[in-house]
Parts: sequence; C-alpha cells; structure tokens
Amino acid sequence: MLVIKAEQYNSSSRLISATERVLTAHLQLAFQENGIDITIEQWRILFYLWKEDGINQQELAKRAKKEKSTMTRQIDTLEKKGLLIRRCLDEDKRNKQIFLTKQGQALEEEALQVANNITQKSETDIDPSDLALFKTVLQKIIENLE
Repeated sequence: MLVIKAEQYNSSSRLISATERVLTAHLQLAFQENGIDITIEQWRILFYLWKEDGINQQELAKRAKKEKSTMTRQIDTLEKKGLLIRRCLDEDKRNKQIFLTKQGQALEEEALQVANNITQKSETDIDPSDLALFKTVLQKIIENLE
C-alpha cells in the first residue's frame, strides 16, 4: 500500500496530488477485494455513464479529461468485458454513443458502495464544518484552473 507522509508536502497542489494517489490506491484495492474487475480509469468512465447513459464518445472524453485515443482504448476494454457497447445513431460513423449493458448497469450499486466506503473511511474524525470548508476550497481551486 502506498504510504505518503503529509509533512513531506507543503503545497496545496502536492497535498491534493498525494491525497488522490492514496485514495486511488485504496479504491483499486477495495475493488479487487470485492471481486470488481475494473481499473480506476474504467471506474471513472462507468461513473459518467451511470450519471448519463448514452453520451457520445467525444463528450465522455471531455468530461473525463482524457485524450480521445486513451478513451478509445478504455472503451474497447470495457466493451470486451461486456460492460458497455458503442452505437452509431446517425450517418456519421465517427459519432458513437456509449451505452451501458445490463452487466454494466448491474455493477453500479456495488461499485458505488465500495467507493462510498472508502470516502467514509477517508473522512473519519474530520469535523463536518471542516469537511464542508475543505470541499468549498477544492471547488474554488478547480474553478480557478478551468
């Protein structure tokens, strides 16, 4: 397991990055322990589709902040696993909509529960008002950079 000492990092960007790496490592391990055969990158794609099934591949790449070629490879893998399918809904064969299969839909509840458990663990012993302020500050950082 990846262990990072917070005192090694003094800037907000390093702390945010270190936090993301630790959370990602814990989530990936929890998926494995629960027999959920997806990577974190695949989880992110599925997460967007659980929120809005049937969005096109370009929009999915934009939302996930991934290059189109990277997104294509991840979608190929998820399609081989039977979790999603691509469909051309118009004459433009490049415009592919991505849809969850029944298997992909069925994975939602279990995967979200695993992710929620990791989130709850990460927020243990943090005062709710501190957590609310933390989320506000993180959102402002995102807005500043977008």
